[in-house]
Parts: sequence; structure tokens; C-alpha cells
Amino acid sequence: MRWGSTVAACVLAAMLAGCGGGGTATTTTAPTTTAAAPPAKQTVKVYFVKGEQFAPVERSLAARVDAPTGAMEALLAGPTEAERNAGIDTTIPPETTLTSVSVRGGTATVELAHAQTAPTAFDVSLRPARASQIVYTLTAIPGVREVVIHVNGEERATFIGDKLALKGPLDTGDLSGPVTLPSEPAEVPQGAAPADPAAVQRRLVALHYLPEAGVTGTWDYRTSQAVTAFQAWEGLDRDGVVGPQTLAALETASPPVPQSTGTGRRIEVYRSKGVTLLVDGATVVRAVHSSSGAPGYETPPGAFSVFRKEENSWSVPYQVWLPWASYFNGGIAFHEYADVPPHPASHGCVRIPAPEAKGLYEFAAIGTPVTVY
Repeated sequence: MRWGSTVAACVLAAMLAGCGGGGTATTTTAPTTTAAAPPAKQTVKVYFVKGEQFAPVERSLAARVDAPTGAMEALLAGPTEAERNAGIDTTIPPETTLTSVSVRGGTATVELAHAQTAPTAFDVSLRPARASQIVYTLTAIPGVREVVIHVNGEERATFIGDKLALKGPLDTGDLSGPVTLPSEPAEVPQGAAPADPAAVQRRLVALHYLPEAGVTGTWDYRTSQAVTAFQAWEGLDRDGVVGPQTLAALETASPPVPQSTGTGRRIEVYRSKGVTLLVDGATVVRAVHSSSGAPGYETPPGAFSVFRKEENSWSVPYQVWLPWASYFNGGIAFHEYADVPPHPASHGCVRIPAPEAKGLYEFAAIGTPVTVY
């Protein structure tokens, strides 16, 4: 993929000095040459990603390398091994190469090359993040205000003012609708709401991650948990924030498909994903964010069925109340819990967020089959 950057100009100045005198004697003094100081190294800020947020890192450029070209080369090189171990990543494909970067009148034009392949839905969902990484990297350089990105000679993105417009091949749908980029990239947002919460909620209803009652028009805990379930099922990083990847994935996703087959109601627990599906026949009624047993307390896999239900159950070993508990394997149950993180964290039970716990309790009658994957 191709994106643009600024070109710095170097000016070399030379001075010649001569001395002459008259009279009976002439003295010639050799010119004194003072070595010029080597150009100072530049430091640029390169924008990678960590989860759904941006993770800027600093890179030092070799002397005489212009900032836009150096910044783009550092961006395409990707994070270091240490940075990757810290969770920093990039959405730009590793085969992407930089052809050129030019800057005129504050506009950086980037020419990128990438092998022509049929893009997948996931590739399409990554495009806003890819373009944003390039835009933020280049506009961090003084003098660069706008960015034009070409890939294989075709215009794929433009950033003018605060609008990033994306253009994609016809076989993946039109991505040319402008996306507003904040002047400062969100590096550590704390559950920031999307621009149109109601639209996101309606889409989550259509995909069975929220009930109709979940469309409130305001950003709330229930919606954040639904977004986390969606991210987990789609293979995105789970942070509950509607970032560029999640927003794009919402446009192309389909409702979850159950792994088991049969008639009637049943429940499927996907431990690694952190998602529990409430299934009726071949249809997923709801997909719910959940958290199963932590390492050392893993929820056992297998086929079970609900055999006991208590609206408020008391856990003897852990001395805690478990609201809306549906037991399906000895002392292991689905139940409400205040903390449902995006990873296995329980003592073996399947934690359910408070807004969804009662609905699961009402769905799970005595004898309802439960499959833990």
C-alpha cells in the first residue's frame, strides 16, 4: 500500500577568502578551514497500534535522511521484537514497500507498492487503521498538513482537513465515506463512545449481540460488553472500544453461527474467545461476553446440561453471592459477576455481565444442553 511524506532539502554553502598587500614585501597566508559539524540526527514519531489504540514510538533517523522518507521507512519496518512482546503491532502488511514520498505545499503524497491479491473482509476492516497510521506518522512532521496515499499507482486514501476518505476495489464495497480523525490520536482512551452510539447499537442488535432494549442512544456498560463479545468472535483485540477496525468489521460481519446442530434451546461456551452463545435450533438468539476459569481453575470442556437454578446462590468455598446462577457441572455455573474481563478469570464458573445474566438465567431451563469448547 502507498502513502506520502515530506522531502527535506539540503543547502550547501561555500566561502572563498583571499588576502593581498603592497610594498616591498608580500606575505601570503593560507586559508584556515574549519570542519563543518555533522548534521544532527533527527527523531520522528511513528504510529503503531496496541489493541484498538495507537502506540507512538520514536525512531532516530540517520544523518541526511529526510524526515518524511525516514518516518515512512520506519513505519513499514514495523515494531521491534521488544515492542511486539509489549503488545505493539502494525496493521500494515509486511510486504508493503515504499516507492516515494514527496511534500509540496504541506501535502505529503506517498507512493506504496503491494502485491495484488483479492482482499478479504478482514483486510477491508483494517484499512482505516492502516491509513490512520500513515496519516498520524506524517502529520507529526512539521509542515505536513495533508496526506494522499497511492497503492500500486491508484489513489486509496486522502486526508484533508480532518477527513480521511478511503477508496476500495468494487469487489469489497465502497469505503470512500469520510472518517473524521481527531487532531490527537487516541492513545489510551477509557471506553470512549463512538460518534453515533445508537447506530452501533442497532448494528449489534442485527448481529444478535444486543437485544432491542439495548438501543439507548447512549454509550453504556451493556454496549461495551456487547462490543467486546463481537470483537472476540471476529478475532479482533478485545477492549470494548469501537475503534477503526471494529467499526469497519461491524459493516461486513454476519451473526455468529453455532458449532453444534440440533433442535430446541442449547448453550455453547467458547472459552478461548470469551463468548457464550444462546442457541435455539439453528439460530443464535444472543451472543454474550463471558469469562471462564483462569489457569489452574479451567472450566472443563464437554457436554453437560443445566440441573439446578438459583436466583441468588451462595458460594461456600469463595464466600460470595452468585446472582442468577444456572449450574451445569457440579459446582460450576453461569452467574452474574461484577468483573467480566476479556480473558479467563474465574474459579471455574462462567461469569456473565450483569445486564445479560438474568436473560441467560431465563433462557436456560432445567435440562438445557450446555457444550463447553
